Amino acid sequence: MSKQNNNQEPDLIKDALEKAGKSQEEIDIVSQLDKAQDKADEHRLKTGVLQTALLARALPLSLFAVQKQAVDETMAEQSLENCLRALPGKTLLDGDGKVSGEVIEALSAAGYWGLPIEKKYGGSGASKHFLAKAMLEVGSKGAEILGGLLSIERLIGAAGPLMFRGTEAQKQEFLPSLADGTLRSGFGGTEPSAGCNITKITTYGKDSDDGENILIYGDKLFISNAWYGHLIALLIRYKDNLRVLLVKLPDCDSQEFNIVNYEIHALRQIHNKGLHFNGLKVPAKNLLPGDGLSLIFHDLDDGRFAVAASAAVRMRRILASCLPWVDSRITFGVKLKERQYIKHLLAMQAAYIAGSEALVYWAASLIDSGFQGDVSSMITKTRATDWLREISTNYGMFTHGGRFVLKGHTIGDNLADDMVASVYEGPNPMLGKAAVKSISKAFAESYLKPILSGKSSLWVKMKALGELSFYFMRLLAPAKAESVPEALAAELPKAFKAYLSFALTAWHRWRISLIYNLIKYQEKMADEDLVMLESIYEPLTAITSMFVAINAAADAAKTGDLAKIDALSLLCMEMRIKLAPHRFKRTDKAYKALTEKLAEHILAGRFQPIEAVPQGTILQPYNQ
Repeated sequence: MSKQNNNQEPDLIKDALEKAGKSQEEIDIVSQLDKAQDKADEHRLKTGVLQTALLARALPLSLFAVQKQAVDETMAEQSLENCLRALPGKTLLDGDGKVSGEVIEALSAAGYWGLPIEKKYGGSGASKHFLAKAMLEVGSKGAEILGGLLSIERLIGAAGPLMFRGTEAQKQEFLPSLADGTLRSGFGGTEPSAGCNITKITTYGKDSDDGENILIYGDKLFISNAWYGHLIALLIRYKDNLRVLLVKLPDCDSQEFNIVNYEIHALRQIHNKGLHFNGLKVPAKNLLPGDGLSLIFHDLDDGRFAVAASAAVRMRRILASCLPWVDSRITFGVKLKERQYIKHLLAMQAAYIAGSEALVYWAASLIDSGFQGDVSSMITKTRATDWLREISTNYGMFTHGGRFVLKGHTIGDNLADDMVASVYEGPNPMLGKAAVKSISKAFAESYLKPILSGKSSLWVKMKALGELSFYFMRLLAPAKAESVPEALAAELPKAFKAYLSFALTAWHRWRISLIYNLIKYQEKMADEDLVMLESIYEPLTAITSMFVAINAAADAAKTGDLAKIDALSLLCMEMRIKLAPHRFKRTDKAYKALTEKLAEHILAGRFQPIEAVPQGTILQPYNQ
């Protein structure tokens, strides 16, 4: 283990890994990833919400509400209206089963692809919060793939890193064409031997003899929207560093470049391909400034809410498809919609839709407001995609029964997509561990680093020890919130006050559990995957979901949206069952009454998220 100079700032992550006996390779990789995340967050003005809440004396409940921004989005609103009007009557898929040029062009004319791009480059300059709305509306009312495609094209694709770190010359060259839809894009990171550990990529670039170009060699795999003529933000090794290079793919295969085809169950409606480079010339001026890893992490933090939004779109579609089926199918003389179990399946879908959309809007608004977005975006992405997987393979599937296997059924046709959403932009368990690391680091940086630092004076060390002691004393006091939404106090059902009381207590116990486990395992925590996931991350996501749902319900109370309030209430009940299964059960009288009430809202057409969402047709209908 390396010895630390007395005047050197401690690297807490590196020191913990060294004490845990990790290999030098693992230490170097984790340290590199940690520094890249720090660089990605440098421009954020505010510490992450979960990190702030962990260190606060009283829980800042208002930070779990959508952060309102005074932004003029008239142009974006008009573009969205144009998009929804432009899609009906268009042929969605071409002869190859991909999104048709007709649809791409119609959305281009409507301004869809320019939504996130600044107005001075021809876009609408929409906020992330508005982009969430656009993805939900276009995806559920137009075509599911189109919501996710906006993320691939304009958040994770070339436009995201270009807007974040591109030079003015690079922006002037590419952003106008991206805004008007004449240039399409994607991101090229993963390789045959490099997935979650992106530092292992081998695709590299070297200078041409004249110094005007970079020659690219290597292979990429699972690249969404990779097609001839598209602009790919390509992660490469260049001069011993990871960098991002904007590569406009050639219009055809050659000795220097070719697209690699393979069969794939998911993402069938867009091009997901491999890319082979063998000396392809790319202008050196296309190299984006800055560290490539930090660019990736910035884009992932900015774009994970979009993965959750795409999951919510799928949930909307599945629930909508259930309605004609439960109204028509009769078993033993009774329609499915009249059976308690079916009502429960419908109600659970609505609860997860309402919860997912509340998380999506919350996480997107945090990015707009300048908050560090890693943990909030990870929670949003993992919860929404886990809930989608549960709806697809449980609540939706058991509502439809065996007909889900028929070709043309929304569940059977999209099963791979519904599953793989939990893997996009980091498998959910990996993101859970990363979130725990980030939160633990916030505690360590605030309370332990001043004590361990060789640069700290005796006064600073004593002050830090006092603050740490005071923090431990606060853990013994009852939990409380800084403020309670006015609507919660005045308009919401009493149940939500009970949810808040329960969630505050759960949060208080969670903080104690986190600190206990950090002290218990110390540097060995890196090996305790199950502790990080089961004891720390899963409870954190349930508690966060409750806080966000409570705030969302307070907003819904202002508009009188009773169906949404009931859906969020059921979500809170579900999270409460997960956190305290010995106290709360689905067989409780209040739980059963709420599922009945919510199911009535859904069947009566009062659940707004599935209004105007296509229900599809019943395949192989019964002859009643």
